[in-house]
Amino acid sequence: SQLWWQASFSSVHISHGAGTQEIQEADRGRDGILFSSVECVKSTQDLVNLYLHESNRVYRDKMVEEKDLDLFDKIQVDVVKKIFDDLEETVEQTQSLNVYCHFAHSIGEPKYMPVQSWELLTQTLVEALENHNEVNTVMDLVLFEDAVRHVCHINRILESPRGNALLVGVGGSGKQSLTRLAAFVSSMDVFQITLRRGYQIPDFKADLAGLCLRAGVKNLSTVFLMTDAQVADEKFLVFINDLLASGEIPDLYYDDEVENIISNVRNEVKSQGLVDNRENCWKFFIERVRRQLKVTLCFSPVGTKLRVRSRKFPAIVNCTAIDWFHEWPKQALESVSLRFLQNTEGIETTVKPSISEFMAFVHTSVNLASQSYLSNEQRYNYTTPKSFLEFIRLYQSLLRRNGRELRSKMERLENGLLKLHSTSAQVDELKAKLATQEVELRQKNEDADKLIQVVGVETDKVSREKAIADEEERKVALIMLEVQRKQKDCEEDLAKAEPALTAAQAALNTLNKTNLTELKSFGSPPPAVSNVSAAVMVLIAPRGKVPKDRSWKAAKVTMAKVDGFLDSLVHFDKENIHENCLKAIRPYLQDPEFNPEFVATKSYAAAGLCSWVINIVKFHEVFCDVEPKRQALNKATSDLTAAQEKLAAVKAKITHLNENLAKLTAKFEKATADKLKCQQEAEATAGTISLANRLVGGLASENVRWAEAVQNFKQQERKLCGDILLTAASISYLGFFTKQYRQSLLDATWRPYLSQLQVPIPMTPTLDPLQTLMDDADVATWQNEGLPADRMSTENAAILLNCERWPLMVDPQLQGIKWIKNKYAEDLRVTQIGQKGYLQTVERAVEAGDTVLIENLEESIDPVLGPLLGRDVVKKGRFIKIGDKECEYNPRFRLILHTKLANPHYQPELQAQATLINFTVTRDGLEDQLLAAVVSMERPDLEQLKSELTKQQNGFKITLKTLEDDLLSRLSSASGNFLGETALVENLETTKQTAAEVEKKVQEAKVTEAKINEAREHYRPAAARASLLYFIMNDLGRIHPMYQFSLKAFSIIFRKAVEKATSDETLKARVANLIDSITFSLCQYTTRGLFECHKLTYLAQLTFQILLMNQEVSAAELDFLLRSPAQTGVTSPVEFLSHQAWGGIKALSSMEEFCNLDRDIEGSAKSWKKFVESECPEKEKFPQEWKNKTALQRLCMIRVLRPDRMTYALRDFIEEKLGSKYVVGRALDFAASFEESGPATPMFFILSPGVD
Repeated sequence: SQLWWQASFSSVHISHGAGTQEIQEADRGRDGILFSSVECVKSTQDLVNLYLHESNRVYRDKMVEEKDLDLFDKIQVDVVKKIFDDLEETVEQTQSLNVYCHFAHSIGEPKYMPVQSWELLTQTLVEALENHNEVNTVMDLVLFEDAVRHVCHINRILESPRGNALLVGVGGSGKQSLTRLAAFVSSMDVFQITLRRGYQIPDFKADLAGLCLRAGVKNLSTVFLMTDAQVADEKFLVFINDLLASGEIPDLYYDDEVENIISNVRNEVKSQGLVDNRENCWKFFIERVRRQLKVTLCFSPVGTKLRVRSRKFPAIVNCTAIDWFHEWPKQALESVSLRFLQNTEGIETTVKPSISEFMAFVHTSVNLASQSYLSNEQRYNYTTPKSFLEFIRLYQSLLRRNGRELRSKMERLENGLLKLHSTSAQVDELKAKLATQEVELRQKNEDADKLIQVVGVETDKVSREKAIADEEERKVALIMLEVQRKQKDCEEDLAKAEPALTAAQAALNTLNKTNLTELKSFGSPPPAVSNVSAAVMVLIAPRGKVPKDRSWKAAKVTMAKVDGFLDSLVHFDKENIHENCLKAIRPYLQDPEFNPEFVATKSYAAAGLCSWVINIVKFHEVFCDVEPKRQALNKATSDLTAAQEKLAAVKAKITHLNENLAKLTAKFEKATADKLKCQQEAEATAGTISLANRLVGGLASENVRWAEAVQNFKQQERKLCGDILLTAASISYLGFFTKQYRQSLLDATWRPYLSQLQVPIPMTPTLDPLQTLMDDADVATWQNEGLPADRMSTENAAILLNCERWPLMVDPQLQGIKWIKNKYAEDLRVTQIGQKGYLQTVERAVEAGDTVLIENLEESIDPVLGPLLGRDVVKKGRFIKIGDKECEYNPRFRLILHTKLANPHYQPELQAQATLINFTVTRDGLEDQLLAAVVSMERPDLEQLKSELTKQQNGFKITLKTLEDDLLSRLSSASGNFLGETALVENLETTKQTAAEVEKKVQEAKVTEAKINEAREHYRPAAARASLLYFIMNDLGRIHPMYQFSLKAFSIIFRKAVEKATSDETLKARVANLIDSITFSLCQYTTRGLFECHKLTYLAQLTFQILLMNQEVSAAELDFLLRSPAQTGVTSPVEFLSHQAWGGIKALSSMEEFCNLDRDIEGSAKSWKKFVESECPEKEKFPQEWKNKTALQRLCMIRVLRPDRMTYALRDFIEEKLGSKYVVGRALDFAASFEESGPATPMFFILSPGVD
């Protein structure tokens, strides 16, 4: 108890507090001690250890200053030694590893025990982190000692009853990630609000209501994690304050929701033996919320926000355990970086500690530089632990990438050299091969010549036989035509008989068994019927034996068998009727009654027979007429067959001859093909020899250069770890600094430190860090895309294109964004926060892997973009949450942020997620741009030529690099026998020819450029003056935040001033007129927007800067004038000067130009008194030779002698140096202002109080 109250008193004394919370904090400490079990406290030493740990957690963790921490440790040690003087361990030994936590041995059932093994504890947390990352957003944490301690501290708070935490540290310290890990260890869920557009207090209350239900009704332990960025409205903290103070937020639920809650917990209240009335149920619910809902606030100490919040919402401090995340000490930085470097390839083991040491030094040196930057330039640049981790990752990434590229370059060159060497060795072999091929070619030529003679003889034979065959074929064709004609005649005559045959057939079709039977039944038929039957008997008489008995009786016998009778009629041989039958039938045919129509009146069957007889006879008569023609046709056909057989025999002979000829021809063609192949091989060999000679000869210089390049690359590879180290440091930390600070850090801080390391890091001595990331061709491409040509812009481009974090361009003059839009062109998606549909634009770009530019950012960024800025990818690196939507994350996606703000103050959280790059125009860069502008107006021909020449030179650089890369690529990828690749040699020759042409053009361009530059340089004084004026004007913002001037407006005034300048025939006078016009116009433009009290300050700065630029004044004298130092502890020997004034005289006298000033004043006190006491000393002449001093020197003397007259003296000085028109007061010229305005350029009047 005595120990505890002493610690409490010490804490209050150290923190200068009022001591109002010591009882509450003592209770927290005792709660911590009560975590422990019997096995945890077995001895006095154990109890002291536990006390030291708990008092550190309750009091020490919330301390801020290093001196307070040291004092608390001292008091703690003294108290323990005083009360327990017989401890086995010293307190110092105890405190070196004195950590208690609920997972000291393993994760599972919480058991508050001391940590025995730091390695085991770390391994436990590493495994927990791996398990966490499998199911949650991946956290890439480095669990070094300080981080492990914070996990233990946070977990202790979460395991405490009503354990709420306030984690204080700059963004990027790991507060959120370590809280998530601590919660995961205790199997607690973590909830964070998801901000979206329009998220307001009702949404926040709805989220809180859901959390309280989860904790109070479902009894689930949940950590409510809230960061600065998620406090979208300070009123959110009203609810947080209530929740922390009492566990209850007024009006969080509607009445029906309250009734539901009460009904849900009623049974549990009963089970605890309490009356389940409304009051007890609600108390039970609130108490469980306080026990199960752990509020963890992650706030930044930067600025006054935390201080203000702690006063307005006291529960934030009073009802939480505070854990302060201090800046990582140098040892922690070294430990973390060394742990990363252990698994990094490409670095010698002995060098890794030195690299780790330098990394830590870089981080701390940038912290110091940032303080100076803020003090001198009022610019906020933050470095956080996350910045340091990103630096390490960038180093590893660049080392891998550049190592691969370097090895690839070496392999290509070595392959090229190897193949060049092998080419030389192959030339002699190729010559011997060519000689053999030429002998073989001659033999094959002879064989082919012999064969061609034999083929000629055989071809003649075939030709003769073919002529015979053609004649026979002609004859056959004639015979065939004759046969076809006769055949046609026969067919035509036979066609005439066809109707009779058809009629006969039709007549037969009318007969059938029935009607024939009916006919046969006639006893005594009519004469016409008996004549028909007699005629049939005559016609069908076999072999011309005409029957004598043709009676009806005989006819009936003939028709006795009806079927046979019909069949004999159907198959009657109508072509061969016997002449006897024809003679015997004619009388019947001549009978008028022998007519089918007449006979039909007697018998239908007899009519059919009558018709058959008539038509059969008709057919036979026609057939007999055609018979001679048929015989002639048969003879012609026989002749045709004989002719065709003869033709076939001739053709068979020709076929045989053709087969022989084909064999000979094939043999000849093979011989010719062999000869041609042999000839081609010989030609190819000769060509290969020629190519080899061209290749070896053409690459003679490259052979040497590439061999040297390989050696250089090997040297670079040895020094790569150091070169990339400086490069990664530059990319990670220098982007937001101005040129002066970049050079100071690089040359005056980092390089000297590297040179004094005990184990030197291999490094190129004169390394330009960013040259490892770009070459001349890259820079040329950027400049063609619109990047300004100054060094600062080039550095910015290299940083932007190589940084791992999202680049954030600070670009008040919009020069960087112009380059970005030209570079990415159609592939760039441009949007602004707040623009309609901007989130959809970002979402589509994330999924498609596009580049998106968010321009015109303010100092605060839409919290919806938080996961994207932090690259919080979930589900094994596939999805990222933007607002309420989960988008599939494409690794090719790139985000570029941009602001027009000249001096933005971005919080550490954002600076840890983005690489700030200062694209503010530099004085040298602006001077070159203004020179181009003035020359384009004065000598447009000259500037056009200069622009074309620059583009041409840039194009040459790109072309040469492309050709060389192509050549090396072809040479290295060429197959085994690559000498046959004519394209390779042609490409080489093209490269050499182009290089020669380029070199020639470069030399010509240098001459032209020298002439152009010489002509342009005449106008540089005007451009230099304008650039100076812009930066003087731009710095006015330090005097008053309202003084913001844009480069665009400045450029317009500049151009108008050039146009207004008085013309003159001589160039020197013209440039002087330009300078005067530019200076006065810009001075007028600037003073018109200044308050009266600031105008003299501006004019004085303008005058001094012009004089400094023209080297007309001494910097030391000007420094004295501005600072007015004075010696202290001196007494004035003259009564007309005060002691302070005399101290100033003594300080001034120490300067060479004012030597003996103090003695002269003492020796000629009377004349000096008259001067000092005059009404307007600035108008009087100085005593003695001091009147011959320069105007600035006289001003310095006035500064110490009569500081009250400095305003008037300064005005006279300005008038003397610049002219009276600069100091003469004049009314505002509204007409001139109106001329400068326009449809898109309004006039803005600022009225002082009482001025109309």
